Amino acid sequence: MKNTIGFLIFFLPLMTSADTVVTADSVESYVNIRSAPEAGAAIVGQLKKGVPRVYVGTVDGWHEVEIADGQTGFVSADWSKVIEEVAAETEAPTEQEVPGEPAAPAEPEPAADAEPVVADAAGPAPEPEPEAAAEPAPEPVAEPEPEAVAETETVEEPEPAPAAEPAPAPETSVVPVVVAGPQGPPGPPGPPGAATINGSPGFLVKFKGAATGTSSQVFDNGNHVGIGTTTPRQRLEVNGSIQINDQNSNVAGLMITQASGETGYIMHNRASTLTIGAGSLDRITIDREGNVGLGVSRPAHPLQLASGAYVSAGGVFTNSSSREYKENVNALGLRQAVAVLEALEPVQFNYRSDRNESHLGFIAEDVPELVASTDRRGLSTMDIVAVLTRVIQSQQQRIDELESRLDGID
Repeated sequence: MKNTIGFLIFFLPLMTSADTVVTADSVESYVNIRSAPEAGAAIVGQLKKGVPRVYVGTVDGWHEVEIADGQTGFVSADWSKVIEEVAAETEAPTEQEVPGEPAAPAEPEPAADAEPVVADAAGPAPEPEPEAAAEPAPEPVAEPEPEAVAETETVEEPEPAPAAEPAPAPETSVVPVVVAGPQGPPGPPGPPGAATINGSPGFLVKFKGAATGTSSQVFDNGNHVGIGTTTPRQRLEVNGSIQINDQNSNVAGLMITQASGETGYIMHNRASTLTIGAGSLDRITIDREGNVGLGVSRPAHPLQLASGAYVSAGGVFTNSSSREYKENVNALGLRQAVAVLEALEPVQFNYRSDRNESHLGFIAEDVPELVASTDRRGLSTMDIVAVLTRVIQSQQQRIDELESRLDGID
């Protein structure tokens, strides 16, 4: 019976202790508790810093802990640790029995009777230490000589008086020390907040504040987009001016590319030159002086053509007449020139777009084939000049001949 009581007194505090799980030192706030030992499982609670939970077991890198209503959850072992709770052990005095002899009676025996028993069995024995009765656990009494043990039947250690038994030590618990560690992983995103947005159908939203919006100038009807207009008729229609600015390049402009890959563009470079291109080639160039080049990248006249013709600052049109631009060069015959000259019919007229100003010239549809344009819609003044020049040269030659004859008659 005494052995059973001693066993219960020794192990009862151990049965009431339980290990706990706390957050790792590197965690600043809390760690999520999940319904299963996997990262994607549902969150069923939180293991807060400084608030331990009862430890149940460990499964594949996850600590199982108790949560509300007797249920359990799992915390990642990377962000938590198990604290072993150590309960105070209260040692209870136990009887030592000599094998083969029956247990002593359960009644408490006076401490004064213990000494004579030992003394009678072993003869004179040293006096016990004075402080032996005050120790929490009884000190063993001096054992008899081996010869004396053989002569005695039962030898028992003296039990301390009941009044001298120390009070059970209070249970102790391990309190984890919280130390700030490095920044932990980011927590889950919070719930979406509310925002106030007022606007009109079809308009893109313009935020006036973090959670306040209204209609912008951009209108989208599902097919066309309008800026400054609610009735766009093209993919993009802008009611107002457009400014194109490129701070990271020497050229800023607008490029238009067809499905074939051909590109048209309007570009302005740092030399203050505006270029209009078509078919991926420069077609019109306007420099900072106002000179316009048609097919010429650096015009030297107010208007200059790629053929070499140009209009001077005085308004004189100069044809390109260089031999390098011509082929099949043949002299104009006198008879052809005279025939053309005789067929020309000079007229006086005014243009229908300007009825107040009269002009002299020819009708393109009525001139001879030799000086007519391919579409018979226009005339080249140089063609007429060439005919007149050839005829005048012939007439001047005849005049010279006649003058020579007259001089001979005289």
